[in-house]
Amino acid sequence: MTTYCDVKGLAVSTTSADALAAWERGVDLFLRWRGGAPEALDEAARIDPSFALAQCTRAYVAFRMGRPDVATESARAALALADGARDERERAHLDVVDAMHRGDQVAAWDRMARIAERYPTDRLAVRIAGLNSITQGNYRGGIDLARRSLDVDPDEPQYQTMLGFFLEQSGYNDEGLAMSTRSLAQDPTNLYTYHAVGHAYQARGDYRNAVETFARAASLERYAHVLWHLAEAHALLGHERMTRDYWASTAPALPLYERIELRWRLEMLRHAPVDDGAWQDLANQAERVLAHADFQTIWMHHWLGVAFARAGRWDRAQQQLERLRRLPAGRGSGYWSTLGAGLLEGEMAIVRGDDKAAVSLMAPGVAQIHTMGGGSREQKDIFRDVFMELHKRLGQREQVSALAQERLLANPYHVQSLAALAWAYEQSGDAALHRQACRQLVHRAEEIGLAPSAPELLAARQVLGVAA
Repeated sequence: MTTYCDVKGLAVSTTSADALAAWERGVDLFLRWRGGAPEALDEAARIDPSFALAQCTRAYVAFRMGRPDVATESARAALALADGARDERERAHLDVVDAMHRGDQVAAWDRMARIAERYPTDRLAVRIAGLNSITQGNYRGGIDLARRSLDVDPDEPQYQTMLGFFLEQSGYNDEGLAMSTRSLAQDPTNLYTYHAVGHAYQARGDYRNAVETFARAASLERYAHVLWHLAEAHALLGHERMTRDYWASTAPALPLYERIELRWRLEMLRHAPVDDGAWQDLANQAERVLAHADFQTIWMHHWLGVAFARAGRWDRAQQQLERLRRLPAGRGSGYWSTLGAGLLEGEMAIVRGDDKAAVSLMAPGVAQIHTMGGGSREQKDIFRDVFMELHKRLGQREQVSALAQERLLANPYHVQSLAALAWAYEQSGDAALHRQACRQLVHRAEEIGLAPSAPELLAARQVLGVAA
């Protein structure tokens, strides 16, 4: 009986060259964020129904793509093959799938991390372990993971991209951008790598290059998360109509939690007209998603809670809050049982109109936002943006000024912070500094392409006596 190895030399249990080729194709497409991965993995499982690793991979990919029906079916098919699994690595993957199937995400993360450590060229395990590092806020662990794999396979673009991304997330933006750019030169159709490059540009406030990078990626394929990044960048730049266009995308549709976040940003920070009907629709969709609650990440559960609160479904919002509080303490949940629960409770207070309580509830989470897991730094920036907006609403000039200056140290083009400084100087009665802040806002707005109709830009031009 002939068995095979994958492209990295790791043993696989299938005896079918066609099944192996289909599985390799599915893994490659999944890692590079290109379409067709589920279909390729379906083919691998069809050709060789006893190929347990193919079924495990189907479960992983379906879980990441929000397909609980496929994930459940694949997990059951994989576990039914457990007694015949001959390869130790394959058995380890089956242990991960078993934990996932039981809804024990923390155990699944830990088991995947052990596979990635033992088999640093297992591209699938390394990638998913890296995603779990983001969930737990363990960016240092992500750097170590990527470097360990690069030591064994230094020319693999996936590991280069992972290292670039985790360096940027850890505050080493220049080094991260250089590594991710190097990876993109090797694999110029890799959307995962475009994503890392775009992140690095956005983190430093280079919005023109960020938008260009994400747009180039979207021109290759309309991958949902890339479209969200384009929508988020346009929201930051005050292009409300373009943001709404991406929000309403149906080919593909943005994931529910990303549409909730965009709506919250438009409403809280761009002061877009309130549309209660849209919030009710998002809450209805959230109800349907919770039919498979164990298949949603912590980050998703947070945004479902926001949608319920904004739609006035307080019992459901409270249930989401309690779900966060029941999570493991500390890094096991990315600190969402404590710091993250405070963020959601604060957002619930905002909806109730109690901004003072919201500031108090959100303060611990915002102060340690880069310790928390869940999303990337750039995804979590919305909490910092909302926190500064709350202080401004409350007229707390000194706090607004301190928060704005802190943001501008890392991103000198952060428009909300530039506008917040101008507001703070106006409140203090310092006309000279107020004009200087407005002048800086106008100049930097031109550099990054801020929408000409953005209210903060119009206000700054009015102060300077410049025609809009």
